[in-house]
Amino acid sequence: MKKLINDAENAMSESLAGFCAAHSDIVRIGEHAPFVWRRHLKPGKVALISGGGSGHEPLHSGFVGFGMLDAACPGQVFTSPTPDLILAAAEAADTGGGVLFIVKNYEGDVMNFEMAREMSGKPIATVITDDDVAVETSTFSTGRRGVAGTLIVEKILGAAAEQGRDLAGLKALGDRVNAATRSIGRALGGPTDNARRKREKCTTATSSGSGQGPPVSRLRTSFRWMSPSRRVLSSGERSAAQRGQQA
Repeated sequence: MKKLINDAENAMSESLAGFCAAHSDIVRIGEHAPFVWRRHLKPGKVALISGGGSGHEPLHSGFVGFGMLDAACPGQVFTSPTPDLILAAAEAADTGGGVLFIVKNYEGDVMNFEMAREMSGKPIATVITDDDVAVETSTFSTGRRGVAGTLIVEKILGAAAEQGRDLAGLKALGDRVNAATRSIGRALGGPTDNARRKREKCTTATSSGSGQGPPVSRLRTSFRWMSPSRRVLSSGERSAAQRGQQA
């Protein structure tokens, strides 16, 4: 047993409601949009907002609170949050000090946060994280991805914002922290997209993609980048690994 899901279509909204109910002294859910924001906002402080596709918990909703984010915008599973959701979170969390977006370097995230910034018309700055060293140039991505290093940026900027640093100072600090942060991930198994699996049961033809990230073939590793619906190791590689363990 890995998870309890009533319906894949409602998994994101139900999990958010449960999370906010369990931690109601710290966070609350948006009244008209499904974002998570701090229950107690600090007047005049720069509001820090991040977000991304659900399925990567505790990012980002789990890091909303004192000394961290003021709001988090979760999209559907492995899907970027929409501009209107981001805009609603920005308007709710802004207490007069301006808003800073912390955005992972994925095309959908960058585009939607930028659209929300343009729609707002208020002082909003953006820090884009791109800490992943596995990919620098790829036809599947726009440079290095923003992954685990995003948490470092959020924590340092969260502390600085609580101390009263202004929007321009936080933007400069965030860019500097991101430039000094690098990470690399190693997958031992593919992710599960429950909504996708449900759809695939209703059709005789299914499509195969490259997973959520680009290929990392330049790394000297026995792992191969697969579709989310397949294991990372091929059957031949698993057999070879099993023979090696038995020997």
